[in-house]
Order: sequence, then structure tokens, then C-alpha cells
Amino acid sequence: LSLLRKYNMQGQPIVERDNYIIFGEHSWPKTVATNYLISGKNKGGRPKEYYSLECLIYFLKHVALHHPDYVRQAASDGVPAVRRPDRKDLLAYLRGKITTCSSIDMAAPLQMPMQVYEGN
Repeated sequence: LSLLRKYNMQGQPIVERDNYIIFGEHSWPKTVATNYLISGKNKGGRPKEYYSLECLIYFLKHVALHHPDYVRQAASDGVPAVRRPDRKDLLAYLRGKITTCSSIDMAAPLQMPMQVYEGN
């Protein structure tokens, strides 16, 4: 999540190749969970659920759409949508307007990246 924020704030390219998201020399599967909690899904003793990297990148690419249009487009493209209650703080975080928020789970288990080599 912090790397996505850094790349977004600096306008650096985020490459999508096959089923991977590539940040410079590091890549993750598109479906890897970030540490941003999905609102409304983490109550009543249920396991915590997090937005995928693909979902957050899709959100950034389509942030200009009105929420209902964005949700329809995401469904059409087969990508989970960011929920309305999460939009404001998530966008503020990814744009660097805030440094953290209550939906960021600092204790969440994170998948280590794979190294990207020239020619991969």
C-alpha cells in the first residue's frame, strides 16, 4: 500500500503485465491483498478482509467517475470496487493528503514481492 502511494504521489508508472503489478524491480500478483481494510466486512468476529492491489489501482484509474458509474464499470471489468465509505480516506492517503487512517491495518500479513529482472 505504501509503495502504491509513493508511486501515485510521484506520478511514476505502475506496470500491469499478465497477472502481475510491477513497481520498478518488484512485482506482486494482481490479487494480492493490501493492508487496507474493506469497510463493513470486518465485524462480528469474521476474518479481516482487505482490498486487493488490482482493486486499488483500478480505483485510481477510474476515480473521476461518479461512484455508481465506477461500480458498474468495475463489475463489467470483473474487478472488485472500492466501497463508497472508503473512497475519501483511501484517496486522501494515496494522494498524500493524509499520512495514515484507521482502515490501514499495520498488523496485516503482507506478501513479499518477487524480483523483476530484465527480460521478464
